[in-house]
Amino acid sequence: MPKFKLLFLLFLMLRILHAQEDVAYSFHLSTSTPYKHEAVFLDVNISQLDHSKVMLFKFTLKSSNEYSFHQIGLEEREKYHDLQHEYRYLIYPKKSGEIKIEFEMVKSLTDDDKVTYSISGDRDSVKRLEKEDIEVHLKPMMLDVKALPKGVDLVGEFKLTHTLDKQETEAFDPINLKVELKGRGDVDPFELLTESKNYRLFHQAPDVKRFYSKEGATTDIKWEYAISAKESFTLPAIELKAFNPKSEKVYSLKIPEYTIKVDTPKEENLLDSEDVPVVSKSIDWEWWRWIFSYIFVFMAGFLMPRDLFKRKKVATKSNEEILTKKIKSAKSHKELLEILLAENSSNYSKAIEALELVLYKGQKTPLSKILNMIDVG
Repeated sequence: MPKFKLLFLLFLMLRILHAQEDVAYSFHLSTSTPYKHEAVFLDVNISQLDHSKVMLFKFTLKSSNEYSFHQIGLEEREKYHDLQHEYRYLIYPKKSGEIKIEFEMVKSLTDDDKVTYSISGDRDSVKRLEKEDIEVHLKPMMLDVKALPKGVDLVGEFKLTHTLDKQETEAFDPINLKVELKGRGDVDPFELLTESKNYRLFHQAPDVKRFYSKEGATTDIKWEYAISAKESFTLPAIELKAFNPKSEKVYSLKIPEYTIKVDTPKEENLLDSEDVPVVSKSIDWEWWRWIFSYIFVFMAGFLMPRDLFKRKKVATKSNEEILTKKIKSAKSHKELLEILLAENSSNYSKAIEALELVLYKGQKTPLSKILNMIDVG
C-alpha cells in the first residue's frame, strides 16, 4: 500500500508539472537517416496552451558548420491568448555521421493592458510594448547521416547540357563552349575546365541561381568558356558522378571529348616571326590607305566642336521598370507567382508564400493585398 501511494503521488506531481507548461511543441523530420547533402524537411508547430496570457514567439534553427538550413514556410495564427506558429525548414547535412540540430527560441509574455498602451496614440508615437522575454531551451534533434558512395560529385536529380560553336578554327581564334547544369539539389559553384599548356582558357565565374521551396532546392549553374590555341588540340571529356538519394543510385553526366582542328598560317605570313623574316614585297597601298583614313578620322574628331556630340538622351526602360510593369499588370495569382518565381529573389519571399497559400491551400487573399507586399515603386 505505501508503494501504491508513492506511485500515485508521483503521477500527480507529473500531471501538475505538465499542467504548468504554457506552450506545446511538436517536431517532425521527413527522415532522420538522410545521405550527406540530401534534402531533409523539418516541420515545427508551436502552440499556446495557457490562454490567460498574451504571448509572442521567436523561433529559428541554430547556425552550424554541420548543416545548412532555409526557412521555406511559416503559418501564423496571431490571436491574443491563442498564438500558434507552424514553421517548415529545409535542411542539408554537410557531413556524414551524427549531426545535432539545435534550436533558438524566445517566449515573450505580456498582458492586455500593456498591449493597449503600446498601440495608443497615432502611428508615429506608438509606444514600445513592455514584455518579459524568456529564453526557451528545446531538446535538439539528431540526424544519423549516411556517407555517399565514393567519387560522387553531386547529390540530387540533374541534367547537363552543352553547346560548342565550332570544331575548326584559325590560330588564336577562340571557340566557345557553353555548359548548363540544372536540376533538383543544392550545389555550390565549381569549375569544369582547368588551364592547359595546349590551349588558353578565358572565362568568368559561373552564373549560379538557387531557389529554395517546399519541394527542395533547385540549382541552375551556367559556364561560358572561350578557348584558343596556336595548334590543333583535344578538349578533354568531362564526367560528373551524381547520386540520387531517392533511388540510391549513382549516374553519370557527361560531355564528350572534342578534337579541335586549328589552321596554322605559314611562317612567312606571321608578323612576329624573327627566325623567318617576311619576304620583301611591293608597297601595300591598301595598308597605307587604312592608316591615312584612321588619322583623318582621329583629327576630325579632335577638331570638331564638342556641342555637336551633345544629343538628347533616348529614354530607355530599366530592368526594374520592366519588372514593375509586369507585376502591376498581373491579372491572377498564378500569373503573379510565375513572375516572382522567375526573378528568384528573396525580396519577394513573403509574397510568394502568400500566393502559394492561395493557389495550393485555398486561402482567400485578394491579389491587391499581395501586391501591396511588393515594393514596386
